[in-house]
Amino acid sequence: MRRVELIGPPGVGKTTLLKHLQRELSRDGVRVTSPHWLPLWAYHERNSISGYRRRFENSLYRAKGIQRWMRPKLEKELVRHEFRALRDAGPADAEFLQFGLGLGQSEEVATSPALTLERMLSFMRSVALARAADRLAGETVVLFDEGLGQRGVSLGQGVQEDEVRRYFRLMPTPGAVIVVRAPTELIQERLRLRNPDVTRFHAMVERAQRICSLAEESCEERGVPVLTVDASGAAAESARGLAAALSRAWAG
Repeated sequence: MRRVELIGPPGVGKTTLLKHLQRELSRDGVRVTSPHWLPLWAYHERNSISGYRRRFENSLYRAKGIQRWMRPKLEKELVRHEFRALRDAGPADAEFLQFGLGLGQSEEVATSPALTLERMLSFMRSVALARAADRLAGETVVLFDEGLGQRGVSLGQGVQEDEVRRYFRLMPTPGAVIVVRAPTELIQERLRLRNPDVTRFHAMVERAQRICSLAEESCEERGVPVLTVDASGAAAESARGLAAALSRAWAG
């Protein structure tokens, strides 16, 4: 599978853009899916499930109510299975896990054990889903807006720039990274509409914008296709351009 990581500040419009991009890629004949399907497909792979049973379970999973019931259990199994496999992983995987664990305990969150654990749970989930997407066979594109790339944006708050660069250099290689940008003032306004009681938006957004620039540089150094998009305009139009750019990047 091809893992595509969307990264950007909170409130920049990643999820909206992702929905339009999924639609545009499908129109171009590209098979594209959400990470929500990975726990089920990884379960099928582990248990060698195919044929009628696989089709039947896929059809059940399409029903949102049933998916909400099935997915937590399947995702828990996926995380447990992937981290059991990581016990015997090579040095590159071990180094990334160790480094991510260290970022999750940075000085900014050291006084809040609950926040540290919340970040680690999100990091573990993202690692497991990324490993499943990278391992499962096929050319299906999996679009992540809360994947390992975005975890780096979150974990990079409050740490040195060299540490941010190292995270993105160690991160398991995605098929592409999409950096979603917008003017800081526009993002702040969107965040205020979402949560009027929070006032610390400016510093957080500015820092996230900088982390995205560092991620872009680090991924380009590794030869990962990096696309940037301005989310201040129409999401549908931006998605059309991104779909064409992804096709060109993978064709080359």
